[in-house]
Amino acid sequence: MTGTGPRRRPAPVMPGVSRLAARAEAERRARGRRVARRITRTALGLAPIGGLVYVLFGTTALGVDSVEVTGTERTPVAEVVAAAGLPPGMPLARVDLDDVEAAVGRLAPVDDVTVRRSWPGTVQVAVRERAAVAVSATPEGLSLVDREGVAFALVPEAPPGLVRLEVPGAVRPDDPSTAAALQVWRELPATLRGQVETVRATSATWVVLLLAGERQVVWGAPGGAASKAAATTALLALPGKVVDVSAPGVAVRR
Repeated sequence: MTGTGPRRRPAPVMPGVSRLAARAEAERRARGRRVARRITRTALGLAPIGGLVYVLFGTTALGVDSVEVTGTERTPVAEVVAAAGLPPGMPLARVDLDDVEAAVGRLAPVDDVTVRRSWPGTVQVAVRERAAVAVSATPEGLSLVDREGVAFALVPEAPPGLVRLEVPGAVRPDDPSTAAALQVWRELPATLRGQVETVRATSATWVVLLLAGERQVVWGAPGGAASKAAATTALLALPGKVVDVSAPGVAVRR
C-alpha cells in the first residue's frame, strides 16, 4: 500500500479582469507618488521666492527709512518730503514712483521731478525748480513768474534783471495776455531788452513796453520782432516819449 501526502490546493486563478484592475491601481498609486514628489520639490523651490516677496512687500525690513531731496533752492526740503507722503517703514518695493512724482510736481516752484528707489531703504527725489524770467503783482504780493506764465514764489522785491509783467487779471499760463507779454519779451533783442522795465499786455494783440525815463514802445501784437526792434532802436535816439511800431511797416515817434 502506497502512502500519499496531503494534497495541495491549487492556487486560485485570478480572472483577467481582476489582474487588470490590480495593475491599474498600482500604476495609479505610483503616479500619485510621483506627483507628490514633484509638488514637494516645486514647493521647496518656491519657498525662498515667496519669502523674498514677503520681505519686499509685506514687512518693514526693506522699508523707507529716508527721503533724499536734491535740486531745491526755493522749495523747502520739508515741503517736498511732506508732498511725497511716504510713511516711515513703508515697504520700498510698494512705493509708487509715478504717484510721488505727481504729488511733488504739484508744488508751485517745481518744474520737473524724478523719483527713484535706492536700496535698501531710500527714496531719492531729484527736483528741477522753475526759472524766473519776470515778476508780477499778485493779491499775496510780488511773485516770480516762469517762461510759461506760472507765478510760483513770492519775493519781497524784484530780483535784478527780471522784467515786470502787467496784465488785466492774474498772471497764469492759460491767460492770452500773459502769453503775449512773455512772447514779446522772449523775442526782444538783448540790446532792447536791457532798456525795458515793464511789459504791459492789455490783450493778446496789444503789448506796450515801458522803458526808463517814462518812455514807451507801443509794440502791438507779438510777431515781427526783428523789424519792430530795428525801428524802435532807431526812433529811440530821436526826441519824444513814445515809439509806435504796432502797425506793420509803419513806425512813429511822438
